[in-house]
Amino acid sequence: MDNQEQTAQHLKFLIAYSFWYEKFMYKFFGRLDKLAAFILMLVAICTVAGLCSAIISGFIITIVVFFQLTIKAGVKSQSAKALYREYEALYSHFDDYDIEVVKGNFLELEQKDNEEVDALAYPARLAALEMLGMTPANGYTEVSRNLSVYEKLILFFIGVKIEYAFSEKPKTQIISESLKLVKDNNAN
Repeated sequence: MDNQEQTAQHLKFLIAYSFWYEKFMYKFFGRLDKLAAFILMLVAICTVAGLCSAIISGFIITIVVFFQLTIKAGVKSQSAKALYREYEALYSHFDDYDIEVVKGNFLELEQKDNEEVDALAYPARLAALEMLGMTPANGYTEVSRNLSVYEKLILFFIGVKIEYAFSEKPKTQIISESLKLVKDNNAN
């Protein structure tokens, strides 16, 4: 693979990764916003029904409203939604444009990116690899770990299941096979 192809492949991966990451961020912050609204509604119902005291409900409402005002989950959700749609459009038209135009558009979008939720980074990477067909079934062996429990819980919270087929091979076997593939590619 020559340098131009490698650059195009790497850029395509970065766009796919950014697409999935922003899509996960959209769902995550959207669910946080809905959860806060649900908690406020439950506290209001409990207060009206007389199931809890006004002091306790006032304290809970204060905490939830403080959370909503500081985190701004609804605003971040809408921002991430707009970004993931722009990344999706860039990915779908990747082959239609010159590589320099795509790179310029990608850099512009990257400037608008939101703050990161670290637990969504690795799942987004796996989703991007799957989107590009870079799975163990197709001979790609770079991924060496499964999702952590924390990552699985966050994916469950946002309602996403990663369908990436993890390799059951030991890490040393994966590394040796990767080295063998590199040697075979260099020989050609």
